[in-house]
Amino acid sequence: HSYIEQPMTFRHKGEHLSGMLITPAQDTGPFPVAVFVHGDGAMPYDAHGYYRPLWERLAQSGIASFSWDKAGVGNSEGNWLSQSMDERAEETLTAIKMLAEQPEIRPDGIGLIGYSQAGWVLPLVAGKSDYPHFMIVVSGAINWMEQGAWLTRMRLQDQDAAEAQIQRAIDSFYKSSDRYLSPESSYEEYLESFDEERTENLGPPMSRQRFQFVKLNRHYDASASLRDIQCPTLAVFGKHDKNVPIDDSITAYTQSFRRSGNKDLTINTFLDAQHSLLKADYFPETNPGIGFILKLEFLGDAAFADGFLDFVTNWIRENTSSRKS
Repeated sequence: HSYIEQPMTFRHKGEHLSGMLITPAQDTGPFPVAVFVHGDGAMPYDAHGYYRPLWERLAQSGIASFSWDKAGVGNSEGNWLSQSMDERAEETLTAIKMLAEQPEIRPDGIGLIGYSQAGWVLPLVAGKSDYPHFMIVVSGAINWMEQGAWLTRMRLQDQDAAEAQIQRAIDSFYKSSDRYLSPESSYEEYLESFDEERTENLGPPMSRQRFQFVKLNRHYDASASLRDIQCPTLAVFGKHDKNVPIDDSITAYTQSFRRSGNKDLTINTFLDAQHSLLKADYFPETNPGIGFILKLEFLGDAAFADGFLDFVTNWIRENTSSRKS
């Protein structure tokens, strides 16, 4: 490896979160740092190995990385399923403040790179602080409910469903969400509502914890908080994304940055990529099962869309050079 891993923990709301600072092996710093913010799911600090090829590239360019086990995952305390996006933003800000005090980190070069669900978290961090100094959003979604409708559409399209059936399923998704995910609704009522027809359209029912998590977060929309971003921003998408309607995201980013007057926005869509910016031909799905992890380990850099790792690394280097700081 071109990097060294150094355990680094921080406390947020009384809970101990277990992180790892990844620094270039060939130098002592201080380094600019990319703080990695996970997408959905029970993510360990290295996202099952997915982050490592990018850490390697960044380290070769003199850039550090920092990431941590999500609350309740690995060595971190707490429970990520009880967190709102605002709480995730506060947690990220706590990590940034801890990093700003480290001798190996340049306090004027702390940026964020976030994936998928982190598209709600990163703009909130910008609204709560003068950080970050740069921001990269990979496959960021905008509206929680619209993303859910998109997932419904994609699943049914994969089953060759007719457009009329897809529209009925999406209508059912919105109606049932309003009815069974209201603040006063219970998990038991939600389960009772799961008759056979709806199960077919909406997939299996959520677990009790997942139900509470979605109830807590389903009203999030990133559009307004995108206007709080004052730093250079890169938004990256994959053309074959089945998780996020990327055209909606690109429109929202473009319009929000125009309204806020931040002209430092770069948008790039990789044509051969899926939601995780891996090659769509190799990784039609983004579920980190054992097959996914083994394939990722075997392919290494070649798993990623052509040019993605270099593009992100070069963009961070340009935006953290002493010329910019």
